[in-house]
Amino acid sequence: MNHLHHVIPTLSDIMRSTPEIGGATLVKDVMELFQKEQSLLALPVIEEGRFIGVINRRVLFFEHLGRPFAVDLYGRKAIRLLLDEKQLSLEPELDINSALVRLLEVDSGLTFDSFPVVSETRFLGIVTVSDLMMKISENQANLLNTLQLLSARITEEVDKASKIQRDLLPPSDFFADNIRVSAEVITSSEIGGDFYDYFPLGEGRLGLVVADVSGHGVQAGMVTTAAKASLHSLIGKGVTTPAELLYGMNNAILATARQSLLMTCLIVIIDPIDNSLTLANAGHNFPYIIRRKSVDPEMIQDVAGYPLGFEENCSYPEFSCTFNPGDTLFLYTDGIVECIDPNGEEFGYERLERILSKAGEYAPLELRNLLKRSAELFTGESAFEDDVTLLIAASVAKNLKKELS
Repeated sequence: MNHLHHVIPTLSDIMRSTPEIGGATLVKDVMELFQKEQSLLALPVIEEGRFIGVINRRVLFFEHLGRPFAVDLYGRKAIRLLLDEKQLSLEPELDINSALVRLLEVDSGLTFDSFPVVSETRFLGIVTVSDLMMKISENQANLLNTLQLLSARITEEVDKASKIQRDLLPPSDFFADNIRVSAEVITSSEIGGDFYDYFPLGEGRLGLVVADVSGHGVQAGMVTTAAKASLHSLIGKGVTTPAELLYGMNNAILATARQSLLMTCLIVIIDPIDNSLTLANAGHNFPYIIRRKSVDPEMIQDVAGYPLGFEENCSYPEFSCTFNPGDTLFLYTDGIVECIDPNGEEFGYERLERILSKAGEYAPLELRNLLKRSAELFTGESAFEDDVTLLIAASVAKNLKKELS
């Protein structure tokens, strides 16, 4: 496996060796050294093996010796007399970015053309400012390339995680035993925190789930995956009531997220044989039933409990009611009611209920598309700030078992 690793160079990587001179060296002899070696920018001054300062070519010729008679005045004096008491010297292990910060603190106009690298009192080499800036530029280019590679790898991994999450969802449309279902998750990011599911429970019964994790991204995706896995594990063990399923899922999410993320969840069991439904609610948005002979959606607020992942061994009450042929059930997450228009106004429950009142005129797929289009027109965007999940289930009379969409 390849590992992306970016190392920032240090001053020891770019310092140059340079001749040393003693503190007693005459100024005129130092001038000759600089004139002979035009590439020399600075010379370290050493006495008794200790670094005591550096003589810079530009400073020597333009500041100390640039005045009339200065050469005659200083030519036969020891070079140590011209050392600046406040000179910049940096440590070899300092990285190039930190070195530039230190340099700018002392010389904000970058008038220095070089500076010595020193370990305690031992001179190690000279770093030119041009080399430093070139290496910083090169390092930034390498860093950008590393970031691009890393970004591509992260994008690839996120795409894989997003595909896995999408693959965990059942088909959007389902029809069996007189119950037609149409559902969709519209994620606001690559990996969402919403999910839906449906599952047959034998004897014509159908289970429906809609859930919403308090967050987005990889961690939220892990929680939804854990929730779905625990749900189907429980079903495989014969657990078939909404309350028992929520109880088991709650403990699974506690083990996965350790209370760092919560999940609201609603589970409904529809029984088309006795025309009833039973539900349990773990802190989720209240569902709606739209009766065949009524245009007023009924919000089921009779039961509610803590979100999953909040408290260990939490129990959830159940609610049952009739669900007759021609009735429609609507489950959703708060992303649709909380989406906002350009003026900051929420879509809200009133708009939602006005659309749901037309449920008798539409098949589940058509109603789902109408809700989605209405929210998009309201926000002026095809994407939402939060995940949006819509699930519509309609009970169809036996003599009306035909395609409604």
